[in-house]
Amino acid sequence: MSKDTKKGSESKGEVVEVSNERTVVSKVRVTPAAYVDQGVDVTSMEGLPEEFKRAETLSGFPPSPKFEKPGEACFGYFVQMRENIGPNASRLYELAVPRQGEDPLTVAVWGSAALDRLMDSAFPKIKSGDKIGIIFLGEKATKRGLNPVKLFALKVVRPEGVATNLSAA
Repeated sequence: MSKDTKKGSESKGEVVEVSNERTVVSKVRVTPAAYVDQGVDVTSMEGLPEEFKRAETLSGFPPSPKFEKPGEACFGYFVQMRENIGPNASRLYELAVPRQGEDPLTVAVWGSAALDRLMDSAFPKIKSGDKIGIIFLGEKATKRGLNPVKLFALKVVRPEGVATNLSAA
């Protein structure tokens, strides 16, 4: 944690101190995050018409990246955002993650206060087809002593080639 303190102007004989605190995040090596798939296994369904036997099976939510170590990341094309999902009325961001020689994998990234703020502050607004990268930076203790907040950096590459870099610290 770095702290810059500046002396403000004097008014009525008082000296005002202004503090600017930022969390300093050490360098991280970006690696793909592991995915957790909580879907239902339906590979042994009998009686399916032939054309559906090799089709993708969707059940429940798509797999989600498990952000545990700083630098773990998920890169893909933004598909959509769903709101008010689950018991905490969370946001869910769906990405199509390219795979070598295969169809893209649809993954779901659960929103959080920090990640939602980053997604909301991107300008212009993130839309379907934008390439995004969500990079886990680590955790920061909260002032109220609750669960630590997970910090992220958000990279956005638009089809026109314009890049946006945002981070929550």
